[in-house]
Amino acid sequence: MRRIILISAILIFSLAYIILSNNNSSPQNKDNRIFTVIIDAGHGGKDPGTTGLSGIYEKNIVLPIALKLKNNLAKEYDDMKIVLTRDKDEFIELKQRGKIANSENGNLFVSIHCNARKSEENDKSGFEIYLLDLNRVDEAKSITLEENKFIAFNEKIDSAYITQNKILASIYQQAYLGYSERFSTMIETEMIKGTSLPSRGHFQAGFWVLLSASMPTLLVECGYLSNKTDEEYLKSDKGQEEIAKSIFKAIRYFKMDYDFENSLME
Repeated sequence: MRRIILISAILIFSLAYIILSNNNSSPQNKDNRIFTVIIDAGHGGKDPGTTGLSGIYEKNIVLPIALKLKNNLAKEYDDMKIVLTRDKDEFIELKQRGKIANSENGNLFVSIHCNARKSEENDKSGFEIYLLDLNRVDEAKSITLEENKFIAFNEKIDSAYITQNKILASIYQQAYLGYSERFSTMIETEMIKGTSLPSRGHFQAGFWVLLSASMPTLLVECGYLSNKTDEEYLKSDKGQEEIAKSIFKAIRYFKMDYDFENSLME
């Protein structure tokens, strides 16, 4: 039995070493300054996301927010690379979004979504911020199905993919969890100051879109499309601009903090 356990441990750590050796976004290869921000507009194409009370799709709200966020960053920084996982109404698989982030050597990953209450829940309002919880990755399928009533679950992720990325994510989570938590606090502060949405707090969930991105990652549920007040705000150009500006300010403060901290290590 001891021999089997030892062999299994060696295989797991060997797999992790191979993956990290072939991954251009490992912590050892990261520049100490933030140059690349990945903005992920949730859903898209055949995946509309949740549906608002007026019939508007989540995908058509989060994309304008992502585009406005990119414009704000581009105006502020001429030396920052800003990558959108999608810049139009197209379907991008969840696992592909993490691959895009890693291939672009991203330093920060922000996924933008809208929320909806479950049928058995009371009315809800406000924004929520999510960090990855590896222990809840297996819940991702039910989360995706709950969000999307229109299409069958189509993320064909086999057990080897899940196992591989759990190993990677556990390594990166140790390296970046502190940064992710700090960034989540900054987003909450700026969203409270800059929008009319109340904060519902910080949470952890097994979102697949956060699983394979090897950098500080967050998912922002900008508000509830199942709430009339939230929906009207999220649909408006004013609301979308205020959300984008708030996330932009959080990224700006996080970058200043991150750059200063890492400059001390040079």
